[in-house]
This record gives sequence, structure tokens and C-alpha cells, in this order.
Amino acid sequence: MNLTPPCPLEDRLAIQDLLVAYAHGLDSLENVDALLDLFVEDAVFDLSGVGFSRLQGHASIRRFFEDTFAAIAAQAHYLSNFAITAYAGDRASIRAYVTGMARYKAGGGITVHGRYYFDVVRTAMGWKAVQYRMDFLIPPEG
Repeated sequence: MNLTPPCPLEDRLAIQDLLVAYAHGLDSLENVDALLDLFVEDAVFDLSGVGFSRLQGHASIRRFFEDTFAAIAAQAHYLSNFAITAYAGDRASIRAYVTGMARYKAGGGITVHGRYYFDVVRTAMGWKAVQYRMDFLIPPEG
């Protein structure tokens, strides 16, 4: 039984757009500031579910993206199965499936199948992520 109040369509689409902007920012491999703008200043960025660190705040997240982008030649992220899992007016949670592929500058690549989880808050500048995490649906081979 779902006790979460329904999410108005306008908010649902705006929150989904935040995730799409995140995927697009990842695939650009260049505009870290645009990615950081999707997160509140003290956001938690937790990739411990996929073998990386849990980070907090723009400075730590910036270093992660800069290091990652330096190693990647090209990548693509495809999102589906969006679900608002909690909604309380100015706060919400959303889950989406992701397939991500990357080719490394040093050669080789990786494909992952997982889920994104975003906890978001409404700000004067629109919806922003306060927490992000990911897990695998199918762990990568290797």
C-alpha cells in the first residue's frame, strides 16, 4: 500500500528532467559546473553501491567528475522506468533505471545496468538533488 501523496504532473516532469539533465551532463564530458548546479551545495553523492566512495559537497563531487572525465573518451547514459517513490510538496524521491556505457581513453570500456536514486528538494532555482546513489541491477563483467 502506497501512502505517499500523489506527485503533481508538473513536479514529476521537473524531477524527471533533473535526472535527464544529469545523464546529459555526464555524457557531455566537459561541463562540471552544469552538473554541480543540479545538486545543493552540501549534497551527498554516494556511489558506494557500485564500488566507489561516498562524497559530500560540491568540492568533492567536482574532483570526482574532473578525474572521471579525464579518463573517459566517450560515454552514454539511457534512463527509463522513472518512479516517484516519495513526495511531500517541496521534497521528493525518484528512482530510475540506467544503462551506462563508457569507452576509456586508455582503451577498453564498461557497460553498467543499474538504478539511480535521487532525493530532491524544491529550491528557488527549481528542483535540486540533496542525495544521489546508485546500485547495480546487473554487475559489470570483469
